[in-house]
Parts: sequence; structure tokens; C-alpha cells
Amino acid sequence: MKNSKRTHSAILALTATIMAAGGAQAYELKLGTNMPPIDIHGFASQGFLASTKYNYLANNTKDGSFKFSEAAVNVSMNPFPRTHIAAQGFLFDVGNVGQYYPALDYASIDYTFCDQFGVRAGRIRRPEGIYNAIQDVDLARTSILLPQGMYDARYRDFSGSIDGGSLFGNVNMSKAGSFSYEAYLGNVNLTDDGGIARLLQDDFGKAPTQYKGVEGFTEGGVQLWWNTPIDGLRAGFAMYDALGFGYKYNVNIPPNLGGGLYHAQLDSPTEHYSLEYTVKNWTFQTEYKHNGYESYTVHNGVSTGGVVHSAADVWYAGAAYRFNKWFETGVYYTEDYANVDDRDGSKTGKGSDAYQKDLALSLRFDPKPWWVIKAEVHYIRGTALLDDNLDNPSRNGDGWFMLAMKTTVSF
Repeated sequence: MKNSKRTHSAILALTATIMAAGGAQAYELKLGTNMPPIDIHGFASQGFLASTKYNYLANNTKDGSFKFSEAAVNVSMNPFPRTHIAAQGFLFDVGNVGQYYPALDYASIDYTFCDQFGVRAGRIRRPEGIYNAIQDVDLARTSILLPQGMYDARYRDFSGSIDGGSLFGNVNMSKAGSFSYEAYLGNVNLTDDGGIARLLQDDFGKAPTQYKGVEGFTEGGVQLWWNTPIDGLRAGFAMYDALGFGYKYNVNIPPNLGGGLYHAQLDSPTEHYSLEYTVKNWTFQTEYKHNGYESYTVHNGVSTGGVVHSAADVWYAGAAYRFNKWFETGVYYTEDYANVDDRDGSKTGKGSDAYQKDLALSLRFDPKPWWVIKAEVHYIRGTALLDDNLDNPSRNGDGWFMLAMKTTVSF
């Protein structure tokens, strides 16, 4: 806790320092006359979350919470023709996730043989939809919170990057526009302070169950984009499979009553569709994501049954308008369903935990090119994404509000 408070203070100090400097410029580190320079960039942000009915994202938002911070420093260079090296160190805190633990967000090397084909290796950002690879780039969007059913701020260790490689390229199709692709394969390494682990700790944190650990997994997928002949219109499709994600928990009751160690395995084939249109000062976006789940559980080395199949989905539609160089506003509406066969929770008895519907209105102010201030209000129905059951014991489908505020400075 003390380390978190010190890091939080450091982020605030860094933000204040950049603002007091009266400008924010990228730094260039020169290694010598025969070596290319290293470009250094970074950012720091501080946010505030407050909600009327439930604790959401942070564990005390009903009282207002400043546990919504992030900071990063990234470096890049082009040591040889067609070669690019980039890396970013990142830390964040969203409630009880992140805890300001420094992490290597990405560190990769690219080699582009031609426009149509290149290779990338290392810890690479995983492309998916419009925002997955740029979730940390606050300047790239109007809203503070992206639609959380699709881009959950707590699950960066699960969705942000992989250790492996990818093939990428862009193909000009003349009058039909252009087509870009990236296909990847690698491993995802999870930590016990990440969003998925926190969710499982919450689920298995009540007697007689006990969380025993989360496991990394292999993931492969592809992101395709068609830049259509209509100026500003592009359509995307992504698919991936999280292969062999697993976790363990213990049931502390006598073995003859079902006690002992359980090991759950899960594969998650997923499809993600995107459409974006920018025209004049307008940006329109809509996306749909379908997660399939194929799971089985082993108890003390013996399978407890066959493979269980289920599916979840989420969609959103939004629009943003830029009035001038310093003011922009946006709105989106999103719906998330934990089970496509039980959208209202009546079949499984989940009630409001089966869905979450969110209408968000965002205001963005750009006092300087390197400084952004945002304010956002959400009207939410349903509780599917609360996760922190211990902090929200009484749940229903009544509507509730959330206020988010955030400022980001970059260099």
C-alpha cells in the first residue's frame, strides 16, 4: 500500500512537472554521428471515478476514488533501413488491479521487406478492433472509458500483448481501396495482480473455496482492415483463440463431499467486427464482439464431465464531433451479455449479472497539444461487469450513474 501511495504521488508530480514546463516535446537521444537517434516519448494521467449505486472499476467509487492512474515511457529507433525497434514500460492502477507494478508493455523489432510483407517479433501489442493496440493512447479518442465489455481497463495483462511474433502488410487494391493484415501467435503471461486473477480471487474468495493461481496460455489470431474506396470509411475483422487458459481453486470440504483441488481449462474462440467512418469533423464507430467458450474441469486428476459450451457478446455504437482545436464531444451506447442464451438472466438465475447496458456522454478539452482534460457521465443498467462481488453484495437491474474525470499530459 505504501508503495502504491508513493507511485501515485510520483505520477501526480510528473504530471505537474510537465505542465509547469509550459510544453511537452519528445526527446531525442543521440548515440553518435554514425548511429541513429533514439526517440523518447511518454505520458502520465490521473483520473477520478464516482458512482451512485455500486463500486465499479475501483473498490470505493461510491465515495469517489482517485485510484485511476497510468504512466509510461517509450523509446524507438530505426537502426537499419526497413528496421524499427520500439519498447514501452508501463504502470497503472485501476482499483485493485495494476497496483503501479512496472511492466514491459511491449518490446519488439520489425523488419519490412516491402509494403505487402513484414515481420515483427518480441513482446508485441495484440491487434484487435479499433482500440486494443492503442488503449493507453488517451489522445487517440474522445472518451475516458472505452466500452468496457469490449476493452476492459482491468484486463491489460490478458488482452494487451503477447510474447511471440506476427506477419503484417498492406496491399493496394487500386479502385477497391487497400487491405491491411496482421497475423500473430504467442504466449500470454498472467500475474496474480492482473484483472483476470482479481476476478477469480473474488469468485473463489468465499468459504469454502480458495483461489490457487492462474496460468498463462497460447494465443493466435489475425486482424484484417479494408480501407474502402469511400474516403474515411474502413471495415475490420479480427479473430483469435485463447488456447488453454487455466486456473486452479481448492474446495475446503471433505473429499467425499467434493472437496479438493480443481483445475479449470478454457479455450475462447472470438470474432470481432469493426466499422469506422470519419467525415469532416465527425467520427462514427460501431463494433461487435462474440466470445465462444469451451471449458472443462478436472478434480483431483479426474474430469468432472464433458466440455461445456457457452458464448458471450458485446456491441457498441458511438459518434464524436470536433468543434474546434480545443473542444470535442462524443456519445456511445453499449450492451454486454455474459450469456447469449440468457440475456436477461432469467434462465440461469443471474438476474442483472447477466447484462450491462451503458450510455456515455464525453467532453474533451485540449488546452495544449500535449495536455488533455476529459469529463464523462455514464447511465448504466445491469451489473455484469462489476466483478467485485464482495464490494457489491446487493445487485439489481435498476439504473445508476457514474462520473469519470481524467487529465493526461504527454511528451
